[in-house]
Amino acid sequence: MNATSYATEYDSIVDAMQGYIEGGRQGKSELMRPAFHPGASFIGYAGGELRQGTQFLFDWIDGNGPAPDIRPRFISVDILDSIAVVRLEVEGWSGKLAGSGVRMSDLFTLLKTGNGWKIVQKAFHWHA
Repeated sequence: MNATSYATEYDSIVDAMQGYIEGGRQGKSELMRPAFHPGASFIGYAGGELRQGTQFLFDWIDGNGPAPDIRPRFISVDILDSIAVVRLEVEGWSGKLAGSGVRMSDLFTLLKTGNGWKIVQKAFHWHA
């Protein structure tokens, strides 16, 4: 992949991830759902318990409510043709379920589809 192609794909991937970020910021899963492929998976530990399934994620986002002060930072975006891995660190989670000042480390796998880049997997770590 040449530098121009990489930059174009990078921008498209970051745009796809913005739906996830904005859904968390506003506490509305309907904003993040389009970023996910229908067959996507979700897994990680929160509060010492294994959590899995995108429905858990969407329910949690809706139940948590807005987290207007989150500070997302893209640590890395690795692209290999039709697949990508994104490491996202988010500080400042707050809300009904999160409490305040929570930090999350996320690893996303994305797939380039006919409808753009879609999240096919999210693994996370909740820093207590």
